[in-house]
Amino acid sequence: MAVEYITSRNMVDLIYETLRLMNKSMAHHSMRVSYIMSKILEIQGTYEKYEIADFMVLALLHDIGAFKTDDVRKQLTFEAKNPMPHAVYGYLFLKYLSPLEEQSKIILYHHTDYNKTKDMDYRYRFELEALKVAEIMDVWQRSFGAKFDHKLINNYAGTKFDPKVCKLLDTAVEEFDIFTKLRDKTFKDEYGESLEYVLLSDDEKEKYLKMLMYCTGLKEEQTVSETVATIYVCRELGRKLKLSELDKNEVYYAAMLHDIGMLAIPVELLNAPRKLGEEEKNLIKTHVEIMEKTLENKLSKEIIKVAAAHHERFDGNGYPRGLKASVMGQKEAILQISEQVVNSMEPKPYREARTKEQIVDDLNNGIISGKYEGIVADTFLKYYDEIMDKAKQRADMALVTHQKLQRNYNQVYSSLV
Repeated sequence: MAVEYITSRNMVDLIYETLRLMNKSMAHHSMRVSYIMSKILEIQGTYEKYEIADFMVLALLHDIGAFKTDDVRKQLTFEAKNPMPHAVYGYLFLKYLSPLEEQSKIILYHHTDYNKTKDMDYRYRFELEALKVAEIMDVWQRSFGAKFDHKLINNYAGTKFDPKVCKLLDTAVEEFDIFTKLRDKTFKDEYGESLEYVLLSDDEKEKYLKMLMYCTGLKEEQTVSETVATIYVCRELGRKLKLSELDKNEVYYAAMLHDIGMLAIPVELLNAPRKLGEEEKNLIKTHVEIMEKTLENKLSKEIIKVAAAHHERFDGNGYPRGLKASVMGQKEAILQISEQVVNSMEPKPYREARTKEQIVDDLNNGIISGKYEGIVADTFLKYYDEIMDKAKQRADMALVTHQKLQRNYNQVYSSLV
């Protein structure tokens, strides 16, 4: 289904942009590690270009667990002192929520010394060793500055790092001048050309898009359950209103990614147990424009248009543009009403959950005032219980997934420390 809306290369760009929303420094680190690893694999000489590109995507996501387990503003600290938590969580996150199930164990052991992994019976053990070297090279070059010398890694060959990979790194540095290109940032064109060889199936694209939705839960679990509930309210409303398959799919993807801009908003602001000031409210409102810029040129304009209108209202009193009914249609109305109802029914630090009666009153009043599109709101009211029961089931499943991740995290972490 996703193949119609996003190319393989755009999918990778969207993954990177999502990482940037969470933390620019971490995203840049992941890109550099991805580049170094690609050159090690290239110099090895046994990989097709599309295979290297696949491992570049994995390397791009190698620190995804840190957004859950660590303060990513102190990256060098947790990388050096206690990297195991983010390695474990990243492994589980990719195993359950991405197309990288088989490769995810690379993430689990990417901070484990070579003398403990060298006898591991694992299909991707060499790529694991390559990722270890690529990561430490980027950490060292940033830490040591002008004193950095990649040959220092040879002091740890055979203990912390695979001797073969260390030799390949030497050759790759000589042939590609890796670290000069990283310092002056000229590596980016070369890096982008390599990613053109990423070939994702329809199923893989769909899984990656869902993974990005689950990234919002790395900051706050409730965000994911609300997004999942919103998706299924949209889906049921689309069916009741007999939307075309194209329209239903566009609303589906708009609902899935409409709050991705929230990743750039400080979580302490989102969870503030008080009334926010005007500046704080305006900062939160920027998540819509952030989402638009993140999705721009990656998904269809129509999907972005629907997603960008999720806080608009048909009477012109929404944000960020104060759009009115004349420039919006049922697709925008479906997402607006779905998002508003789901958000209202969940408790927030600054308010209690609204009751069904309060939500129904809001919809009825919204129809009268012109705040909501009448046909969509009336359809919601007519099938309210049926729609919300299905949406709640799906939202509960999303929370179960996160709880499963946490349980497995505790088990895996205990077995490794």
